[in-house]
Amino acid sequence: MVTPREGMMAVVRNRRGMIIGVTPFDADERGRRHLVDVEYTDGLGAESDQLLWEVEPGAEVLEPSALPKVEQTPPMDPRELDAMVRAARWSALTPSLPFSGLAEDRPPLASPLYGAIHPEAYQLVPVLRALEMPRVALLLADAVGLGKTIQAGMVLRELMLRRRIRRILVICPAALRTQWRDEMQEKFSLPFELVDLPHTRKLQRELGIDANPWRTHERVIASYHYLKQPDVLEQFRSAAEPGEDGRLRWDLLIVDEAHNLAPASFGADSDLAKMLQRIAPWFEHRVFLTATPHNGHTRAFSGLLESLDPVRFTRKSELDAEDRRASARPSSGGSRARSTPATPPERAAALLRAHRRGPARAPLRRRRARALAGRA
Repeated sequence: MVTPREGMMAVVRNRRGMIIGVTPFDADERGRRHLVDVEYTDGLGAESDQLLWEVEPGAEVLEPSALPKVEQTPPMDPRELDAMVRAARWSALTPSLPFSGLAEDRPPLASPLYGAIHPEAYQLVPVLRALEMPRVALLLADAVGLGKTIQAGMVLRELMLRRRIRRILVICPAALRTQWRDEMQEKFSLPFELVDLPHTRKLQRELGIDANPWRTHERVIASYHYLKQPDVLEQFRSAAEPGEDGRLRWDLLIVDEAHNLAPASFGADSDLAKMLQRIAPWFEHRVFLTATPHNGHTRAFSGLLESLDPVRFTRKSELDAEDRRASARPSSGGSRARSTPATPPERAAALLRAHRRGPARAPLRRRRARALAGRA
């Protein structure tokens, strides 16, 4: 085994990183060991780790002049290579495409172009709303079957493309976890990890008893019934609670079937509601999804809105006129002046009309055709 040295590149836990510190020490009959500090360079998950080099499984030092070991990997499928080349050409052209035909909307929304979706105009409204907010706080309350998952996916994809978010947590009923994972992978090519008890135990067997899945993964899907357990919640708190500097460690919280986590109309709140009230402040942005946001009790509904955006809402028994106005407008401070069309629904409809029938359609077709043909 090559002895690690400061400044060398290494592959640790299937991630590339730079060794920024090495502390050798003698371990009696086991020989010399090295405590290594690694700073990852891939921008995924935790930014750094400290590990014992000799007992770390799969750790490998990369020689400065080493070439990729192509003989150890099978060749790429021709169809996958062709898809990758076309995707690279499309990505290179996307920033300059006159997608919307509206000068006010350049650069255009990118999430519809980066997803295997065919959105309707109403599904673009949450994305436009989110871009107007310095801190996203959205309650998507469309009826069942209108694509709330796709809307949430477009919001998170748009924020990721604009480098506003990196670490994402989706909590939902246990029965919907695999559906969320498959939708994010198939529609937006975003891999998510399902965190539950078997996954946690497997991770601890591989990395050690102190391994924390909430630190290891940057995009996680979990059941809120699993997360509410005291030991699991404490484990998440250790990885998500802001430090002394007040910096938030997680970026976006998505809550599906959010009505299940609403505060009680009378009496004490449920464990689910208390869990949401505790973890919500640890996230910069929040998106709640539910087809039944109001159960007939204003106290429960306003309490759910308070978890979503405590700046604009407080739990109360009756909503006044100001509360109703606040629920209908985005947070102030992040909007920018635009000419007509003024409202997000009008802009969403204009975006789709310009894309499908407007003057930008022909240039879009020609540039895309040249890209796919390799002449761009």
